[in-house]
Amino acid sequence: MLKELFPHPPSIPLALVVDLEAVAHNYRMLCSQVQRGTFCAAVLKANAYGMGLKEVALRLYQEGCRHFFVAHLTEAIELKSYIRQDVFIYVLNGLRRGDEEVYAHFDLIPVLSDPLQIHVWNTFCQNKQQALKAALHFDTGMSRTGLSPKAAQNLGILQISHMEIVCVMSHLACAYDPSHPLNETQRMAFDALHKRFPFALGSLSGSGGFFLGPQYHYDLIRAGLTLTGCYSTIRHGNYTLKPVLKAYAQILQTNEIQPGESVGYNCTFKATRPSRLATLGVGYADGYLRSLSNRGEVYFEGQKFPVVGAVSMDLMTIDITDALPNKVQPGDWVELFGENIWADKLAEKAGTVSWEIFTRIGPRFERFYINALKAQEAA
Repeated sequence: MLKELFPHPPSIPLALVVDLEAVAHNYRMLCSQVQRGTFCAAVLKANAYGMGLKEVALRLYQEGCRHFFVAHLTEAIELKSYIRQDVFIYVLNGLRRGDEEVYAHFDLIPVLSDPLQIHVWNTFCQNKQQALKAALHFDTGMSRTGLSPKAAQNLGILQISHMEIVCVMSHLACAYDPSHPLNETQRMAFDALHKRFPFALGSLSGSGGFFLGPQYHYDLIRAGLTLTGCYSTIRHGNYTLKPVLKAYAQILQTNEIQPGESVGYNCTFKATRPSRLATLGVGYADGYLRSLSNRGEVYFEGQKFPVVGAVSMDLMTIDITDALPNKVQPGDWVELFGENIWADKLAEKAGTVSWEIFTRIGPRFERFYINALKAQEAA
């Protein structure tokens, strides 16, 4: 089984297999479904949703992606070190006072979301005598970040006179509920705002908005979770996505307990029969959520084994009583999510969403990139 999973033995009892060709396939699927003239951007925040910022960025660059979104300035600087100069890198969380020179030095695009940020950036551009790039973020219903309707109404040409507005954007609050009336309310509000900036790219939709239809696409789609191949992004329609991530943990030890004996912290599981248990080298410090205690499941050669007892920081326990004698042994690898249990189903069991499952994948996982040749060529 080891040779089938990994190109070489992992150095730690945690492994994540990342299929870069699947990333490319998912990106090509998105591009094939938009009208000519509409670009597909990649949202690569939080280490590209756990996939790996460098490797995914290089592979998508090879596919022709030139627009990238991240959350923080540090992520943008890291991304800038990997890919060539002919790209647009947007920083979603806005401009902090004092960071202006850093944005200018690395040719990064701040997403400006309140009047003070606009004033700071416009003044900086005026003093530098350069029309530096910026994006404007309008709040059309999320009520989180973005220029409020009042601030948008009061925004005049003088306030942005010394910068180059390359993109105007908003964000849908209910994109994963196609029937929610706020989707259309936000689209109509954004439509009016976009008409005020005909020279700039319009971007309303992330992964969820993409599947609402072409009227939500505008000039730039911001694809994030869809790139992972997670079907949580699709609420309707027939689209082919390929899962990118498969997570595995190694069995460290097996034990036998008798009826009435307990497992793990706080004795949350007690055996009702003679039981054989296996301890895995993974826990909530690695992103396997504590809420999966006595609820999760793992797979070994297609057979399901339940998580029993509390998930602790570095360890958790599974019940392998129903396995054939000597089938499951220390050193074997079990699937946490991947082919047998997709991340969205694991998220349902944990009472959360796929985004959290992916972005909590810890750095202790050893990452194996398959189909990485094109990404290496791009590098």
